[in-house]
Amino acid sequence: MTQRPAPATANAAPAVEAPPRPTREAPPRPAAPPRDERAPRDEGRSRDEDPGRPASGPERSPEKAPRGRRRSPRPRPDHRAGAPDRRRRWSLAAIAVAGLAAAGIAVVALLPDGGPTPEPLTLTEGMAAIADGRVAEARLDDRARLVRLTLADGGEAEVAFPAEYADELTAALLEAGVDVDAEAGSSLAADLALRLVPIAIIVGVLVWVVRRMNPTTVAGAPRRALSTGEVPDVTFADVAGADEAVEQLREMVEFLRDPARFEALGARRPRGALLVGPPGTGKTLLARAVAGEAGVPFFALAGSDFVETYVGVGARRVRDLFAQARKAERAIIFIDEVDAVGRTRTSGTHSGGDGERENTLISLLNEMDGFAGSRVVVLAATNRPDTLDPALTRPGRLDRQIQVPNPDRRGRTLILEVHAKGRPVADDVDLVGVARQTPGMSGADLAQVVNEACMEAARRGLAQVDAACFQAAIATVALGRARTSALVTDFDRKVTAWHEAGHTLAASLLPDADDPVSVTIVPRGPAGGATWMSGNDDVFLPRRKALAQLTVALAGRAAEEHLLDGEHTQGASGDLQGATRLATAMVTRYGMTDFGYAQVDEETLRVGGEVAAAAHARIDALLRDAHRAATELVTEHAAALEALAAALLAEETLSGERVAEIVAAHR
Repeated sequence: MTQRPAPATANAAPAVEAPPRPTREAPPRPAAPPRDERAPRDEGRSRDEDPGRPASGPERSPEKAPRGRRRSPRPRPDHRAGAPDRRRRWSLAAIAVAGLAAAGIAVVALLPDGGPTPEPLTLTEGMAAIADGRVAEARLDDRARLVRLTLADGGEAEVAFPAEYADELTAALLEAGVDVDAEAGSSLAADLALRLVPIAIIVGVLVWVVRRMNPTTVAGAPRRALSTGEVPDVTFADVAGADEAVEQLREMVEFLRDPARFEALGARRPRGALLVGPPGTGKTLLARAVAGEAGVPFFALAGSDFVETYVGVGARRVRDLFAQARKAERAIIFIDEVDAVGRTRTSGTHSGGDGERENTLISLLNEMDGFAGSRVVVLAATNRPDTLDPALTRPGRLDRQIQVPNPDRRGRTLILEVHAKGRPVADDVDLVGVARQTPGMSGADLAQVVNEACMEAARRGLAQVDAACFQAAIATVALGRARTSALVTDFDRKVTAWHEAGHTLAASLLPDADDPVSVTIVPRGPAGGATWMSGNDDVFLPRRKALAQLTVALAGRAAEEHLLDGEHTQGASGDLQGATRLATAMVTRYGMTDFGYAQVDEETLRVGGEVAAAAHARIDALLRDAHRAATELVTEHAAALEALAAALLAEETLSGERVAEIVAAHR
């Protein structure tokens, strides 16, 4: 199985980008019948009809309607977009009713038990009833200075008495043989709490419901706060491997520092820029470096922080963000993953969430137009620029696209040096060699490589990070941590060794293939073993090199067949997948076969037909030729293949130099 150091699927051939599905032309709109006097106005050309000219967003240029004809009525707003919000309000109302009901039940439960109203008696009348033996029970409330009498005939009476008369009254009751019960009076604070707590619960429920049903009154600030607006301590000196992007962003810094120099020459102030690149390439770091280099406050948010379910929340958050930036006079606003809020608007029906996102986008566009005279620059980042609304990238907004690709070999070396600075790196570590083994890795991947190398050194108890730690770190980042506790049978281990030996042998012998730098049979992630090639940063792929990659990819299966006398396992499934992807691109995109120069899209291949059948035949022929070449190679150099497999079984991991030594000894 071949494996490049860049993160990729195990058992995969050198990765080649899958052919994208070309944009299909929209079918022409049927003409309206001549007698239709209310034909809709021309909606303008679609983006597919003129791909070189970006659409102007919501702006249209309809022709004037002839006199005597009524223009088509404006489309009615789609009220269905707010249906989720109405349902949510009904849900909140139901919760409020339930809360009020619960509070009412609590109030009722806390009220004193109901019963017949006692007859009020004077102290004289009460003492007479006690003396006459007409009282069966008495309940004294010393704090309230009341005694509740239960008469012998079942009636109830209540007598008030002065505080100094409590002892005499108690003695009279006991002397008459009345069953006396003393009630401990509660304090005034307890009574107030008993009455106020239910009211507080009701008020709290009502306030919560009102605030939830009107989120714009409390949800203006985004979840991640409007940042502090502090000046970052990062400058361009902390950025490595993105020289072109840094050079383009220096103009932004000069504008923020000295705008008069641009205005004197009549130059338009830069409003914003779009940083485009795959994840982990340092787009956020570049934005912070611009603010730090210019010495201006930095406001950073993600596009998803603006999007909420509630109508109006996102638009208010946009306004709050730009208001804070304007207070700073000079500032950088950075919106990460701007495609979350800036996707192309679509016509027709949409959900409530889409409507809120579009409202937020419109607010963002208006705010960007509103600081024409200020020194605020908007930077945004995305890895999907094709999904952005044309109105967001038109001149005067995010009109500059700055590419931030994965670094080349020189850039990777500089990035590794930045992250290795201040760490105890051993003298045997060659960062240029590490960069050579990591083509396709982003800056974040390289930072992870250095960190994993330091962790590996700590696990081994080393005082310095040596070359072996970096080799293990590259494997960990590319495939995952080694599964040392995995149970591997002798048969599986032997098949894996022969499989990887086949890849390594083919890569070593074919002149157009990349040289192997490391091979292992230690299980990592889902892979049982891996072979790393040196790789390069070439942009172009010659046909002979593509054929060599196919042969290397299928050499693992050829080695299995040599070991198992024509049999093979499913271990080459990843290799077959990668080889098929490359062969498909050679036939349908690159024009590298006798199939011709016409490109074939994925849908045509999937649907079938004569064209698809012919393309599949050429793809299969390429794979069969590559398998035949790999079989001949491992058969001719069977001694070297067996020696490589034996060394892998004994040592588990071989370096590129060790592989070259074994192959040279058996040629």
